Amino acid sequence: MKKIIVFLVAAVALPTSVAFAKPSHPAKGGKSNPMVMYVLKGTLTSYAPATADQDGSVTIDVSHSNFHGSLKGQSMTFDTTMKTRITFRNGATTLTTPAKGVLKFKAPLHRKGDTTLVTTLTANAKALHIIDQARQ
Repeated sequence: MKKIIVFLVAAVALPTSVAFAKPSHPAKGGKSNPMVMYVLKGTLTSYAPATADQDGSVTIDVSHSNFHGSLKGQSMTFDTTMKTRITFRNGATTLTTPAKGVLKFKAPLHRKGDTTLVTTLTANAKALHIIDQARQ
């Protein structure tokens, strides 16, 4: 009888310890760059809204960037979609250019020294959010 009780206790304890064991994880992370949110501030110089059939576009002359100081002074054009959000400040109801503004988009983080940074970002990213800071 004692042998059966010991056997049952061991049989119940073994799966419990396996269930609470930590899963194995890879030693290193992935090799790809993480996706990050870029925030560009500057002057919105042109804007064409997207339609149901075709993407639009927005151009910004960058005066500040959250990740790369090398983007300062660059003119960058991004595609817009029907899902691109536009926020108006100071009572504005339409986006008229030129106007001060902020443009947000997601793209892989680029490391310093990347010589094709501007073309890579504009080719692979779409504008997610445009904030028009025009004064009325």
